[in-house]
Amino acid sequence: MKKAMLASIVVAAMGSLSGYQAPQTQTERELLALERASLDGWLKGDAGPMLAAADPEITLFHVMTPGRLEGIAPVRELYAAYNGRPLYDSYQIASPKVQAGADIAVLTYQLVTRNGDGTQRYNATEVFQRKSAGWKVIHSHFSAGGSRP
Repeated sequence: MKKAMLASIVVAAMGSLSGYQAPQTQTERELLALERASLDGWLKGDAGPMLAAADPEITLFHVMTPGRLEGIAPVRELYAAYNGRPLYDSYQIASPKVQAGADIAVLTYQLVTRNGDGTQRYNATEVFQRKSAGWKVIHSHFSAGGSRP
C-alpha cells in the first residue's frame, strides 16, 4: 500500500515538473498515436504514415505552401519532394490539446523540431473525422510557431 502511494506521488510529481500530461481519453490516445506515427515517419524521410492518416479529401495549409492544398494528390506531390530526407533529428509534441465530438476531433499542439543545434517551432492543427477505416485527417495546418515549447 505504501509503495503504491509513493509511486503515485512520484509519477504525479514527475508529470507536474515536466509539464507533460498523459492523454486521458481513448480518442486522445488514438489521435496522438496517429500523429506520433506520422512524425516518426519524417524522422526517416518517410511520408507514408502521414499519407496513410490523411483522408482523400484532405485540405492543408503549410508554411511551405503559398495557399491551401485540396485533396490527397497535391499533398502527395508536396511530400514527394521530401521522401528519403529526414526532416529533423528529433521532435516534441508540446502542449497537445484534443477537443472531440462524436465523429470530429481537433488536435492542436506546438511541434518542436531539432536539427543539430537548431530548433524550429510550428503551431499545428489537425482536424480528424472518424470514418469506417478509423480516424482520418481531413484538415491540417502548420504555421511558424513562437519561441515557447
